[in-house]
Amino acid sequence: MAHEAGALRGQDLKRVTVDTTVQPKAITFPTDAKLLHAAIKGLNRLARKHGVRLRQSYLRIAKAAAMMAGRYAHAKQIKRHQRQLRILRSRLGRIIRDIRRKLEGQTVLENAFALPLGRALQIRSQQQRQRGW
Repeated sequence: MAHEAGALRGQDLKRVTVDTTVQPKAITFPTDAKLLHAAIKGLNRLARKHGVRLRQSYLRIAKAAAMMAGRYAHAKQIKRHQRQLRILRSRLGRIIRDIRRKLEGQTVLENAFALPLGRALQIRSQQQRQRGW
């Protein structure tokens, strides 16, 4: 349009500068603590949705442990960080076992929980810098 109006010459269009600035995204690195906390939250949400009453949800404990794990890792206090990860892992294991006990013999619920329980077990058992399954 500017070319037709005479504001631009033909030689002005031979070289064009393009700004390819990337917009920052609010995506964070998937740390162990975050994955464990997400698994605990997801299993609790699914249990509540299907009416499976858990002995304990561990939501408050898991949230605090995930926050503290991030803080300890940032401060390079590795033993304290590992302790918080151990707390998260054990709480996730308790929830998985509790759900499995409550679902015994109920095939409809077992099918609904099959994929989330499998993923939670995978998250719980994986080691840092592990490659593959």
